[in-house]
Amino acid sequence: MKYINAKTLALIVCMSALGNVLGFLGIRLPSAPGTTVEFHLSALPALLVTVSINPVAGAITGLLSVIISTMRIGNVFIPFGNALLAAIAGLLHGRFKLSPPVCGALAVIPYAPYIWLACTVYGVPSPVISFIIVKALIELSLSGIIVELVLSRREIKNFFSSFRT
Repeated sequence: MKYINAKTLALIVCMSALGNVLGFLGIRLPSAPGTTVEFHLSALPALLVTVSINPVAGAITGLLSVIISTMRIGNVFIPFGNALLAAIAGLLHGRFKLSPPVCGALAVIPYAPYIWLACTVYGVPSPVISFIIVKALIELSLSGIIVELVLSRREIKNFFSSFRT
């Protein structure tokens, strides 16, 4: 396995910070009493890193990019789920050369059982968990579309490809 160099680590930190800003700008959605569900695009930077560089860099970005969301929502499993989503999306992109929106949407399939378990630990009702999974599918599909648009610019694509180790 290739190590992450200092330049890539700096990008991971910057993209994680962007993810936290996007998480801070989350919109609370109506849900069951005692639960908090937010729509946010904090997975967008992790998806951008994972399809541009590699799944490990994307997973680390995913892990670090939802600290604000985790504190606001209160579920300590969120960062690990975000890392899982980014890693799977990156693996799908690398192996099958799928577009970022498709990778993001397909990554929700293995994410669903994880989030189901993580929410069950907190006593979240089943309908709310289903709502969270559908919300994640929408967030990742939208994030994937944005990533695809961003990477359609040759300069940006070249910038991110310079971080590959």
